[in-house]
Amino acid sequence: MKKNIVLVFVLLPLLTGHLGFGVTNSCQLTVQAEDNDMGEAKLFGDPVTIPAFNLRFVDGKTKREVSPSKISIIYEWKWLEYPYPEHPLGTWSGARDLVECIEPGTEALVPEFMVQPRGWYDGKYAKFPFRGRPSFTEIGIVLYDVGCRTTRSKLSPKEASKLKNNKTVTIEINCAGNSTVTIK
Repeated sequence: MKKNIVLVFVLLPLLTGHLGFGVTNSCQLTVQAEDNDMGEAKLFGDPVTIPAFNLRFVDGKTKREVSPSKISIIYEWKWLEYPYPEHPLGTWSGARDLVECIEPGTEALVPEFMVQPRGWYDGKYAKFPFRGRPSFTEIGIVLYDVGCRTTRSKLSPKEASKLKNNKTVTIEINCAGNSTVTIK
């Protein structure tokens, strides 16, 4: 059976275990968009390679390191969904692949990931003027059990392009509002 989905963890040795630099890693792909009864994709956008990067967690008030119990990294893209009840020409819908890191410690190494935007409709409205193909929209990062129940952060495609050369993404957790994300 031909697989149309190109999802690659290039750094397989880094998926589990201790890395020896104070950073542990137990990240793995847990859900693909197709796992949600989407069936086989019919239309593909340009793949986007997200380089490996370090995640570091600190409390926004105290600046002390924080250890979440789990991290969800959500690679999202948009695709044209048709038919769609309220929109006779279809509408852009979101789809995602989910990578989870269990017991990451105060830092986690997120392995390289190839986002392959894909869609499940390839009819006349997908080719309609100004429509386009599926495209990468963001990386969502959800931290669990960090003093508040969960906290969410996002990286735009522009921010994701800055992750080259094993950059560190520091998330300053703010339970009352938006957490601050810095890339160095």
